[in-house]
Amino acid sequence: MGRAPLPYTTKDYESLRRELVARIPQLTDRWTDFNPTDPGMVLLELFCGVADMLFYYLDAQTAEAFLPTARQRQSLVNLCKLIGYRLDGPVAATTELRLSLPAALDGDIVIPLHAVCRARLSDGAAIDFETTLPATIPRGVVSATVPARQGRRKSETFTARDVRGQRIRLAGKNIADGSVAVSVSGEPWTEVPHFVESAADARHYRTETDAQGATTVLFGDGVNGAVPPSGATIVVDYLETLGASGNLGVNTVRELATPVYFDGTLLQLHVTNPIAATGGADPETLDHARLHAPAELASLWKAVTKADYQALAEGYPGIAKAQVLDTNDCANIRYYVVNLAVAPNGGGYCSPGLKQELAAYLEGRKVITTEVNLFNPRYREIAVDAEVVAYSTEDSALVRSRVENALRDFFAFDRMAFGRSVYQSDLIALLDGVRGVSYVHLFAPAEDVLIRPGEIPVMGALNLDVKRGGQS
Repeated sequence: MGRAPLPYTTKDYESLRRELVARIPQLTDRWTDFNPTDPGMVLLELFCGVADMLFYYLDAQTAEAFLPTARQRQSLVNLCKLIGYRLDGPVAATTELRLSLPAALDGDIVIPLHAVCRARLSDGAAIDFETTLPATIPRGVVSATVPARQGRRKSETFTARDVRGQRIRLAGKNIADGSVAVSVSGEPWTEVPHFVESAADARHYRTETDAQGATTVLFGDGVNGAVPPSGATIVVDYLETLGASGNLGVNTVRELATPVYFDGTLLQLHVTNPIAATGGADPETLDHARLHAPAELASLWKAVTKADYQALAEGYPGIAKAQVLDTNDCANIRYYVVNLAVAPNGGGYCSPGLKQELAAYLEGRKVITTEVNLFNPRYREIAVDAEVVAYSTEDSALVRSRVENALRDFFAFDRMAFGRSVYQSDLIALLDGVRGVSYVHLFAPAEDVLIRPGEIPVMGALNLDVKRGGQS
């Protein structure tokens, strides 16, 4: 008698048990008791249970080898590394600080690099910002502005060992993306994404962050990248950041923690942030990496097409959304202009410092005959006016809360995109699907709201009239 092949897709307990029981008559005619209490059936079911678990782990391990199906962060980190994509760590919020004197002085006032300013929350918690450039209040002038980044600076010191490919694991957590600076025996070294193009004497280092958020500094092997001299002092400076929690409103940074002197006298400087602190983000999510790693690979990290500009901008730390507004594609013009709208993580507008960093990043990747202009998004407010009829058995206040939450989720910044129109039918379906709602009359928007390029829809004025009376 021929043997039927065992299907390779039969991997769960019930399917394995059914297949094996069906094969018993093909192997012997003496096994006729298929009762669960039969010792043979006990062993068979035990085997099926073990095989079920084994197949699960085999499938899970196989899934970790592919970008769309990987579920563990470390697997995604390793896969993205193969194509030159690096998952972002926490991104520090950026803003601009204005430091003011009570009255003009007869000399220049120097604000040092990494001067610490502080915001106090309502619960008393302190959030530190540090200046990213030195600033000067000139003689006869009462104020100056300087870019700043959220975070608290820390430093660690190590002694170099006579080892090729030396690795140094940092103790800090939530290290801001791109904030690590290394010096060896007082000489600053340069961070690079890889050592492929590093000469044997190149003072280069690179950083890696694992799935647990631990950051490691790596040095060369003497062939690609220099090896720090044995016994040399290695100093690593970095910024620990709060990520998305560092996004603050205007006029919230009001304390200057770093003393500033003039002719030996401590100055009483007033500090504030005239623009909101934006761009802060938590470590990059797995879904974001799955979406943007292939997009950046397709661009080959060069900005040529509109899709390239969007992929590179959205992959830059601190930028959440980007859209190419227009380009002058006229064949008679030999010089091209790309107008790019960008929005930071968490919404709002990019700080001048973040815009400058993004512009420099794109400058090294664009075609030399192309000019790139960066623009802020326009947030288009959508007013919602609706009559909501709840079932008679529902509490009106609870239904109102559910409807408000549903609308906030619908218009959430992370869910909206540049140029995404808001259709009346989507809002009606959304409100009608809220638990406890019988039916809805939507008065505003009275028609579909078409969103133009460069615009992002946000929820405007909300007017809800919640009534009871629908039949459950």
